[in-house]
Amino acid sequence: MKMKRLSLWGMAAVWIAQGLLLDGYLHCRVRAGTQTGLTNVQVKRIGVVPFFKGRHTTEGGETLDCPLCQLYFKSENISPDSDQILTQYVQEALESKHGEKAIPLSEVRKAYERIPKDELTDTPRAIATRVGEFLKTDLMIVGTVWRYKERIGGALAVQGPASVAFAIYVIEVATGKTVWKAKFDETQRPLSENILEAKRFLKRGAKWLSANELAQYGVKEIFKGFPL
Repeated sequence: MKMKRLSLWGMAAVWIAQGLLLDGYLHCRVRAGTQTGLTNVQVKRIGVVPFFKGRHTTEGGETLDCPLCQLYFKSENISPDSDQILTQYVQEALESKHGEKAIPLSEVRKAYERIPKDELTDTPRAIATRVGEFLKTDLMIVGTVWRYKERIGGALAVQGPASVAFAIYVIEVATGKTVWKAKFDETQRPLSENILEAKRFLKRGAKWLSANELAQYGVKEIFKGFPL
């Protein structure tokens, strides 16, 4: 049995060296930061505003305070329904964590459609706050996505890997302040670039992820550190 194990590991090492082990590893990690005052926030009702596409392009600029008309993204790097998909993933994660405290997405969307919006002056923060006031919530989650590229190829072999980048923010409705935020910006890379990722490769079924799978993974990783 011991000889058999050694033989299997030896074969795996050869495959890696030859570049035939086709899974990718996640090039970046989730970046999250807790903001001042979060420990004093009580969650009674919390909802998810539909994601916005784009981000502030000025270095150091705050995306949440950027007018909607100035949010920037490259159309070739983002699928048309990526905002809706991410909104749904975050909603599912929120419901799993907070149950009935999470406002149904259908209710949030109705409120979002009813409030007035001006793309020249309104910002994601302002809209999230107004939706929260309309729904009488304590907190609202708002997100932005600026890259959502599908893999070119299949689960076993690709010409181009999936790549996803987005951020989520938790807004305190009473003050409009950001009380917590997290960012996910990742692209799958060949396992041969980092053999230490072999455990992750085997755990995820030894395959290249689709953009949806990568995004869903990112949301789950973010909510592992969600402090509420």
